Amino acid sequence: MRVAIMGSGGVGAYVGAWLQTAGQDVTFIARGAHLAALQRQGLQIEHPQLPLQLHPVRATDQPADVGVVDLVVFAVKLWDTEAAALQMAPLVGPHTRVLSLQNGIDSLALLGRQLPAAQLRGGVIYVSAVIDRPGVIRSPGGLQMIVADAAGDDPVMAALAQTADQMAGLKVKLSPDIGQTIWEKFVALAALSAATTLLRARMGAILAHPETRALQRQLIDEVVAVAVASGQPLRAGLADEVMGKLAAMPAQFRSSMAEDLERGRPLELAWLSGRVHALGQALGVPTPAHSTTYRALVLHSQGQPAEAAA
Repeated sequence: MRVAIMGSGGVGAYVGAWLQTAGQDVTFIARGAHLAALQRQGLQIEHPQLPLQLHPVRATDQPADVGVVDLVVFAVKLWDTEAAALQMAPLVGPHTRVLSLQNGIDSLALLGRQLPAAQLRGGVIYVSAVIDRPGVIRSPGGLQMIVADAAGDDPVMAALAQTADQMAGLKVKLSPDIGQTIWEKFVALAALSAATTLLRARMGAILAHPETRALQRQLIDEVVAVAVASGQPLRAGLADEVMGKLAAMPAQFRSSMAEDLERGRPLELAWLSGRVHALGQALGVPTPAHSTTYRALVLHSQGQPAEAAA
């Protein structure tokens, strides 16, 4: 398959790297110093068990130079969705599939403003990966899996799933109910992003203290309550399952939103705790932990405290 990675940050570059090892024809859409490093020295994945060095890799900031591809892996930050969707127009032909691996529950609706819904595929990714420095992606290990919309007998999704056995660092599963899968990921992601960002702490420390562990569980329970009130079915025992998965993560794990806060970058706050807060208000469901997280971090949501920009 010809594959374009739209948004070659931590997650996008990680996925593209392993797809390239599986023999796929991958082009990374990137910009700035990261793009320059990819073009000059290739792509490096720093991983405790599965380090990877790829050179050369194909990388550009001009999608028109790539042309139509079979699959676009869409992994840009949520605030950049519409601009990126417009930029990637030259990549999308009538048979192209766009697989969103964005966070939150709003990606397909946002993409649907620019692209035909029939060509969009929902997905989630379970991996921790960030740009450590230009051309270098750092991952602490842990889960490393894509779950994507099965979409019946879609040949592009089937071809993606067939790469799973060829990638040591990434597994791919297809789901017949990607809507529920996205919501279940949202439960975990909104909660762990809130805790690691608000507390400026990593998962091991959060779960080791009884008070912060209780906060982590409260954050999970609030998203579950909002999902139920919105009519979204979730599996029984999901909250316990999420807590178990968080406990199994590397102790040094923290969310990409926590990384962004530390580096002074914009936050996906509005689509995570902010979304839980807004849904809670609309549905009459109390969400005190997420509402506090949203209100405590909102001045940093554009990448720096509001008063610093004044």
